[in-house]
Amino acid sequence: MAESPIITLSELNFSIKAALSYSFPDTYWVIAEIAESRCDQKGHCYFNLVEKDDDRTVAQIRANCWAYEYRKISQKFEKATREPLKPGMKVLFLAAINFHEVYGLSLLIKDIDPSYSLGEMARKKREVIERLQKEGLIELNKGLRLPLVPQRIAVVSAPGAAGYGDFMSHIANNPFGYSFNIQLFPAIMQGQEAEKSIVAALHEIRKRQDSFDVAAIVRGGGSQVELNCYDGYELAVAIAKLPLPVFTGIGHERDDTVADMVAHTRMKTPTAVADFLISGLKAFEDRILEAQRRLGRLCEKALKDENHKLNTLIQRFHYAVKNSFRHQESGLDSALKALKIQVSHLLRTANDRLTIYEKTVKHLDPANVLKRGYSIASLDGKVLKSVADVEAGASISIRLQDGTVKGKVQEVFTHGE
Repeated sequence: MAESPIITLSELNFSIKAALSYSFPDTYWVIAEIAESRCDQKGHCYFNLVEKDDDRTVAQIRANCWAYEYRKISQKFEKATREPLKPGMKVLFLAAINFHEVYGLSLLIKDIDPSYSLGEMARKKREVIERLQKEGLIELNKGLRLPLVPQRIAVVSAPGAAGYGDFMSHIANNPFGYSFNIQLFPAIMQGQEAEKSIVAALHEIRKRQDSFDVAAIVRGGGSQVELNCYDGYELAVAIAKLPLPVFTGIGHERDDTVADMVAHTRMKTPTAVADFLISGLKAFEDRILEAQRRLGRLCEKALKDENHKLNTLIQRFHYAVKNSFRHQESGLDSALKALKIQVSHLLRTANDRLTIYEKTVKHLDPANVLKRGYSIASLDGKVLKSVADVEAGASISIRLQDGTVKGKVQEVFTHGE
């Protein structure tokens, strides 16, 4: 058996607690990320705090915040950021070190500094912007030409979001009655999964890029922390590299997000995006109407010019005819006499030909043919032209010069039988 003194677990834990209280008697400002959080029915809140190096966890500890303190801390944070404390946030806590004989080591949270969380987001935003600038992506989407008539719109939004509803209502009820073809690509528009979800929607739009004129990312208003997902690098790259002009209307009045910075056109709200699209069609219609008016004026001027030219030519023609008529009047009389003689000759010739045609037609008249001893046989009202059209026993009619004979065919035979 070891020579060290034997103590119980509780005695050991009491010793650890005493040592920690002696070594860490004060409170400390601690930077950590909230990995998990849970509040019980009494209002006490329990956190799991972590520190990460990229995606690798390098430190972890539990933290408690009793109901009275948590109420003050959460209200303070939400008032500053307009967002509740939740997993995924990097925060600056004022905490005391606490060791419990049963529950072990933890931090006891006393206060919070919301400005750190806002500052941390601003720092990350600056880093993303600097990287995008180095890669030449800030102005990439802005370099795309806006379509002449932006009617086919790919929209990234949450289906039930108020911002999306406002956008669709504004488009549908536009005062000019313009028609738009809108396709929704659903996405999560806030929270930890928002950036990944929006990027996936933009990739789907890229696959069908020929079906659309522009893309729009719209959502309702939100706090600065809520909009943190729109400062991500992956989302900025997806917007910048989309081969369609991208409009953003994510519902905030203050500083632009990185998504706004790389988009082709940034609007404050979804309805502002709708107004911009409607104004694009109105501008096109105005250009068409103006072109129509200009064309009408040009045609009117051209007609006036051509009419003036025509009147001038008519006057010149009349003048030329009068002058030439004086010199050629005798020649015209001779020509008219010769023309009358020629026409008279042509009329006599034509009359002789008509007389010949009339005699020929009369000669071929069926009545005259019958007078020469011929007859016409018919079956069921149809003239018989061949023995193949009649059979023995059939009733036929034979038309003669002075009447008709009806009878039955006894026998049918062809020439040579």
